[in-house]
Amino acid sequence: MKRISVIGPESSGKTTLTKYLSKTLKCNYSEEYARTYLDKKEIYDVHDLIKIAKEQNRIITNNIKKANDYFIADTSCLVIELWSRIKFNHVDVDLKYLSLNEEFDFYLLCKPDIPWEEDRLRENPNDRDDIFDVYETTLKKRNLNYKIVEGSLLERLLTALDFIKN
Repeated sequence: MKRISVIGPESSGKTTLTKYLSKTLKCNYSEEYARTYLDKKEIYDVHDLIKIAKEQNRIITNNIKKANDYFIADTSCLVIELWSRIKFNHVDVDLKYLSLNEEFDFYLLCKPDIPWEEDRLRENPNDRDDIFDVYETTLKKRNLNYKIVEGSLLERLLTALDFIKN
């Protein structure tokens, strides 16, 4: 089974790509738990992120057990780690552990080259390129297998499928 995590800055097409890949590959995917958690809160702090990460990890682990040839995660603990570092300049040791011990075969890094879409939970309309650079630097530093996906949805889907299948 190939395990794929779709990551990137806010409003970079992660969920859309995840859903299309899931349909194309006929596989399960896990949704982003942070949306469910934060939808019930007006404000949050660094301590909320470890709660989000633990539940995201549990969801991914449970969904992987039901997977066939492919499994796709719409986010991962790596995303939550970088979110914590960027927003709070702090990463909880348990969060770092979860992030470092994830087991994905591929990361699809979504480039923020699509228009920003306003959303109550989104906070970074003006620094998505800087955040993208943090993602890419981290992936390189950890020597993780990744591919940048960019352009139209069709271009992203074709790039992702080519990377996953080869």
